[in-house]
Amino acid sequence: MKNYRRSLPPLDYFLFFEAVARTGSFTRAAEELSVSQAAVSKRLKQLEDLLGFALVLRSGRRISLTANGRKLATVASESLEFLNVGLTQIRSTAADEKLSLAANVAVSQFWLTPRINEYLLGRDAVPITLTASDKDSDLFGADNNGLIFYGSDIPSGWEGTRLFEEIWMPLVAPALQHVVPADATLLDFDKLTLKWINWSNFAAITGHDTLNGAGRVNLGSYGSTLDAAIRGKGIALGCPDVLQYEIEAGRLHPLEGYGLRTGRSYFLIWRAGTMTPRVRDLLCQIVGFPI
Repeated sequence: MKNYRRSLPPLDYFLFFEAVARTGSFTRAAEELSVSQAAVSKRLKQLEDLLGFALVLRSGRRISLTANGRKLATVASESLEFLNVGLTQIRSTAADEKLSLAANVAVSQFWLTPRINEYLLGRDAVPITLTASDKDSDLFGADNNGLIFYGSDIPSGWEGTRLFEEIWMPLVAPALQHVVPADATLLDFDKLTLKWINWSNFAAITGHDTLNGAGRVNLGSYGSTLDAAIRGKGIALGCPDVLQYEIEAGRLHPLEGYGLRTGRSYFLIWRAGTMTPRVRDLLCQIVGFPI
């Protein structure tokens, strides 16, 4: 069992010592700490007595660190800085400086998470929580600052902006970009909502009847079809705007000439009357354009 109170001197002893070691002067340390020079000298002597070894060598008004003093100065400086950074992060979180977002699983994984990761690399980034679910009831039921909604229009009681139109296209690994879909394996999935488009819907709506004769494998989830497509196992369906990062990274390639406009779009929405200037600014930083 740890007992820091017994094994360590009081924290303020290290504050006094760090100031002396950094400034090289009792006088300058006293000015920084807003105490008397005598108080600094006394506190440092108490620390030396507790530790059982000298930290500074005194010669009139001049001081220098002993070998042990130099070692402790490094440890004290790093420890106090670590503590300061931790407290700063806690204060930021405690001040409600955070953001909560929600989206369906595919949008969360392939579109939103890469943008959040880019944002979090910034020095002034705030903590972000992300709710991912393929059930609209889960997304609308959570209390979030913003929600990526997939539908025909912004729902009643909500405000928002359109991010991009939904266009479904066949997607393959670059090695298969010249394949004819009718001659390849179509990677299919179970529809969890009527809004989704799988291969049966795609073939019927676009009129590409030759797709009906292609080999088809049902992988259960939509994410699994994209993963298999990236590994060159067949052709998946998807919206190129949602999969922008995968396409730019060269992991997926859209097959031109098979596009299907569904009449739906992806919107960034929030409950009416809840948007604050600060939240708007944070959302703009993540999506990459004004809202």
